[in-house]
Amino acid sequence: MKRTKEYYIQEARRHISNAREILRKYVAIAGHVAYRGVLIALNELMKQHGILKKTRKQVDDYRDFIAKIDRKILNYFNAAYNILHLDMGYDGIGDYELAKIGLQKAEEIIDWVEKKLK
Repeated sequence: MKRTKEYYIQEARRHISNAREILRKYVAIAGHVAYRGVLIALNELMKQHGILKKTRKQVDDYRDFIAKIDRKILNYFNAAYNILHLDMGYDGIGDYELAKIGLQKAEEIIDWVEKKLK
C-alpha cells in the first residue's frame, strides 16, 4: 500500500503531539518533586517549633506558619506553590524561565529554613 503525503504529515503531527504529552508529564514530575523539597524543609522547621500535625498539612498551614516568622519568605512560598505545584505540577506549563524562577524561590526557602534550624 502506497502512503500519501497526508499520511506522513498526520504521522509527523501525531509524534509532535506525543512529544508534548511526554514533556508535560516530566514537567509535572519536576514541579511536584521541587515543591515536595520545599515541604520537607518546612516540615522540619515546623517540627522544631512544636507543630506536630498528624494529618496532612494544607497549604494554608504552611502559609500561616511562615507568615508569623517572615513575610518575605511567605511571598517566596506563594510563588513556589503557584509555579512549582500548580503551574508545572498540575497544568504542565513547561516555560523555562518560569521553572527557573520557581526553582530559585524553592532554593531560597530551603536556604532560609537551613539558617533557622537549630
